Amino acid sequence: MLLEIAKSVTLDQPTDTVWEIVRVPETVAACLPNIREFERQGEGATYAATIEDKLGPFKVEVPVTIEVGEDTQDRRMTANVAGNDKRGQARVRGEVAASVVATDGGSVLELTSRIEVLGRLATLGAVPMRRRADQIFDVFVRNLSARLSAPTSGPDH
Repeated sequence: MLLEIAKSVTLDQPTDTVWEIVRVPETVAACLPNIREFERQGEGATYAATIEDKLGPFKVEVPVTIEVGEDTQDRRMTANVAGNDKRGQARVRGEVAASVVATDGGSVLELTSRIEVLGRLATLGAVPMRRRADQIFDVFVRNLSARLSAPTSGPDH
């Protein structure tokens, strides 16, 4: 099942401020409620993580590899994600992208995902997955907004 989702949020922070947070994969992962054990693999832009979530009757724990790309000129980050649940409940492959766009007095953060979900989890269909994606996005925005509004602590923040 191919799951395509596009979301956006308007933030009252300058584009450069939002971009400086969005371009750091560890910070983005820390804002997501279902990402665990997020670690850089070697010197490059490849990360290993575990996606843990409960969706309907399924509790999934999917180890994933994430390859991150950055386009600083367009303020766009991409993450190619691939992983398999050890119990055979889910297999995920796809891309998530984030772009920061300037607006009058702030920024818009645009997120898109195009993820193929296979295995027993796919039998639930798109509606519950979209609903859960909406919940995760809301938590992400709250956590991101908290980071954006947190005071910096001196010159080496």
